[in-house]
Amino acid sequence: MGGQKIPKPQAERVRECMAIYRKLTEELGIPAENPSIRVFKKRMTAYMHSGEGQDEVLPIFGYDRSIYYKFPRWAHQQVDALLRVNKVMHPRLPADLQEELSAQTSSAMQSGP
Repeated sequence: MGGQKIPKPQAERVRECMAIYRKLTEELGIPAENPSIRVFKKRMTAYMHSGEGQDEVLPIFGYDRSIYYKFPRWAHQQVDALLRVNKVMHPRLPADLQEELSAQTSSAMQSGP
């Protein structure tokens, strides 16, 4: 009998993602307003709704760390995230993080000093 792959239920995706988000923001103290954390939350939200698996690396802006994360598609796998020190001094920023940084910069310029 072959192992049937069952998609990860949405309730599990939400519970596991929120635990990781709380660990990053509350336990490790990375501000929720950090552009990388905002992008990570957007990616988590998309995953929680769609269930489409992701296995990515996201540099944390302002820190010498990156989030290595896995959002699995299948029920037998756990959502996982690990912080690692960047090996490269200035890692390449993903497009969605560049957009978040641009939006944050333009809103800061509009509000003035």
